[in-house]
Amino acid sequence: MPESKHARNRPRWMPWAALGGALLIGGLAGGFIGAAINSSSASTTTPPSSSGSSSGLSVCNVTAVANQVIPSVVTISVQSGTQGGTGSGEVIRSDGYILTNNHVIAAAANHGTINVQFSDGTTASATLTGRDPQTDLAVIKVQPPKQLKVIQMGTSSTLAVGQPVVVLGAPLGLSETVTSGIVSALDRTIQVPGEDNTTALLVNAIQSDAAINPGNSGGAMVNCNDQLIGIPQEA
Repeated sequence: MPESKHARNRPRWMPWAALGGALLIGGLAGGFIGAAINSSSASTTTPPSSSGSSSGLSVCNVTAVANQVIPSVVTISVQSGTQGGTGSGEVIRSDGYILTNNHVIAAAANHGTINVQFSDGTTASATLTGRDPQTDLAVIKVQPPKQLKVIQMGTSSTLAVGQPVVVLGAPLGLSETVTSGIVSALDRTIQVPGEDNTTALLVNAIQSDAAINPGNSGGAMVNCNDQLIGIPQEA
């Protein structure tokens, strides 16, 4: 379920599912997610500049990063019967494909409803395109009510411990929330609760000290160049 009771009881330090090159070549979370991302105009890796590079010596201009990334980040609301929840996601294709965590939308996988709110308050209903419970990733799609801004794709392969990062999402249903921190550790393997009493395994995860609350799941962790390098996941 989206941000279920066990999610709210998790610690506030956060590992992050690394995107890296696997995402850009469609190897992450199966072919249905890879196909949606690979055909995106934003799926080409751009080499990072000196700001926020692997040296980890620079400090992000968080305000500037937020201004660039917030229009690509959405709030996702899920309803299934009397149960519901919220999470976050990011636009990965201009024709309406949105990346998020599987547990954000899992409750709506069978006969539920998914709604998306964009940064300007515009809303749209969404359909589930594909999901992978084992890696806790999913893709949903909306009929774009406007011209959508696609988040830039980065790579986690050049990250270094101590590098600054910015996190954007909708914790507790509060959209356009921004926090910042550093990469605390790399290459973590983390088991997290999945759906139907199963366990999801996050491999090559990135641990960050950025402040997180329930609802940030599925949002964006970006580098100082406004590029997506990770997806929030509570542990």
